[in-house]
Amino acid sequence: MAIKIFVSHAAADEKLASALVDCIFSCMVLEDEEVRCTSVPGHKLPIGGDSSTILRDELSETGVVIGLLTQNSIVSSWVLFELGATWGARKNLQPLLADNVDYSDIPGPLAGCHAGKLAEKNDLVQFFEELRKVVGAKARSSAKIDSAISQLVKANSEYSKISLTPKPPTKVKAKSDIPDPTISGMKFSELKKILEKEKIVIPPPHSGSEEEVDSDLLTLFLGNHTTLCDGLQSNWDSESAGGFLYREVGLKLIPYDLVKFDKLPAAQAKFFKRLIMSPNGQKFVAHFKRLRASE
Repeated sequence: MAIKIFVSHAAADEKLASALVDCIFSCMVLEDEEVRCTSVPGHKLPIGGDSSTILRDELSETGVVIGLLTQNSIVSSWVLFELGATWGARKNLQPLLADNVDYSDIPGPLAGCHAGKLAEKNDLVQFFEELRKVVGAKARSSAKIDSAISQLVKANSEYSKISLTPKPPTKVKAKSDIPDPTISGMKFSELKKILEKEKIVIPPPHSGSEEEVDSDLLTLFLGNHTTLCDGLQSNWDSESAGGFLYREVGLKLIPYDLVKFDKLPAAQAKFFKRLIMSPNGQKFVAHFKRLRASE
């Protein structure tokens, strides 16, 4: 059976890709074999086949390629290959942007493609209606479609809270008319340099590729400060993005008093700890944003 929809995505975005596939099947009537999404059970490549050959053939035959664009996928060589091949073959390409990607981040020639936002319900309503018409599928009930799209918006929101490959923060310089505040016993500018120098290696699949990616404590702190406001928990799966953030970012921020352990109810404190942003952490982020806004 021919592939009608091909979902191009980074392996690190498996959960978001799975939510997208669920939404596709909740919006229109399709057979499992008509959707290819290599990270999602039921839609993976056949065992024993040559991956490169199969992907090349399916990309040439598929009706629509959905580009799931995240901070992971826009630096993935495989995703860029798939999307570039689709664009070059003048195939129907429909990009979807996660919250942590801006229109300006869309790579190369794809920058001219109109892209939908996973955070915008109206975008998704239009996206799935157009997708359904292109592949010639029958629509599900309006109520089911509305519920499915709401679930995808929610999944995107949860996904975007954690980003292990955020863009490096914009370089900001001290301003003569903006005081350099003292944070955690040292000047902001000094603390910023210390965090920049503390390197962190992000392993696959969190790196968004098959190789490790070099980052630093400052980038990961600023890129995930909203997540830190909600809290990182010690009992999260060590292999998950949240578990990695707790160990490799949260714990390393403690000496600088940028995070602190939350006071948990006794019943919870027996089983896990939670790291949250400290007042000094909030002060650091606020000053960084102030400097960036003044650029």
